Amino acid sequence: MLRRIIIKSLLTRKRHLLVAATAVLLAASLIASLVTLSLGMKTQASRELEAYGANMILLPETMSLPAGAGGLTFGNIVSDGYITEESIRLLEADQIAEVRSYAPYLYTIASYQEQKVVLAGTIFDQLRELSPYWKIEGDWVNDSQDEKGSIIGRKVAQRFNLHPGDRFRLDFGGASRDFSVTGIADVGGSEDNQIFINLKIAQLLSGRDGQVDLVQIRASTEKRPLPAIATELEKLLSVKAKVISQIAEAEARVLFKVELLMALITALTLLASGVAVFSTLTTSVLERIKEIGLMKALGARNSRIALIFLAEAWAIGLAGGLLGNILGLGMAQAIAKSVFNSYLSPQVVVIPITVAVALAVATVASLGPVRTALTVEPVITLRGE
Repeated sequence: MLRRIIIKSLLTRKRHLLVAATAVLLAASLIASLVTLSLGMKTQASRELEAYGANMILLPETMSLPAGAGGLTFGNIVSDGYITEESIRLLEADQIAEVRSYAPYLYTIASYQEQKVVLAGTIFDQLRELSPYWKIEGDWVNDSQDEKGSIIGRKVAQRFNLHPGDRFRLDFGGASRDFSVTGIADVGGSEDNQIFINLKIAQLLSGRDGQVDLVQIRASTEKRPLPAIATELEKLLSVKAKVISQIAEAEARVLFKVELLMALITALTLLASGVAVFSTLTTSVLERIKEIGLMKALGARNSRIALIFLAEAWAIGLAGGLLGNILGLGMAQAIAKSVFNSYLSPQVVVIPITVAVALAVATVASLGPVRTALTVEPVITLRGE
């Protein structure tokens, strides 16, 4: 009997319920899309932030070296000794999965036109992957095809009036070597005052075979914070790992602000859908005061009357939650495609979360109308008062 009453109630009030279900549908679709984006966004945003370069530097114990990345200057880094190439090869063995890319550096001093210049030996293929934000006039050096190629900083090029394609000779004490300008780097940091050459050539000319002075690393923070990754790198490679706090803090702030914005939008959407359900069920109670009074007069318990209106609320929440999942997934994919130019992997956990939230909102919003229904006095109502 109770089931028949509930079904008839739903069918006869389908227009009113449709309005509330639409509100819940919109809220559920936003929840589904926002949760999907939140779960997949951190990975996508982390990959987008990789374009900003290194977020960690590996150093030996004590030596003073200028360091920077893009427009950020990290001052002088003090170190003593060197890092062996053999040890940094462990980074290529995926022993620490968070390491996305890295570039080793060997610093030395050379002379050009009787003026001192800072020379940085590196692996250009790895530097290009680590620092895609570098503005290069000309081309990048191909390590395997051009041992004489170099990338010179913008300020060095201006000081010596060098351009892509020019050749120049560097003096290393009693030895000298010819190089060509493959590209000019405009980075905005200490790199603009340096000349970059092939790492093997720099090691040969400085007499430091198999050695590097520092390694810049780009590590993913999707699963672990940078300090934890730095600690593991120190143990694995027996080096000192310095987190570049400016970049790490900037990444954390960006992700936090995006997640906070999503949470605020979700909260406001839930509030709006709750108001829609509340108003619909309140109208339902007020229109059926006499029916409620009659049921009470015939002996209907409060629990049965409450269940009728709760069933309406649950039907609204369930319909809105299920349909909202479908719509929300489509919205999330459209947003991801427009922002990150890639699609997100479907998150199965989003379905129960969305349905549960929709049911919870509908249930909470129905408590007021249900309480009103339970306070109906059958005698007074049937007398028309």
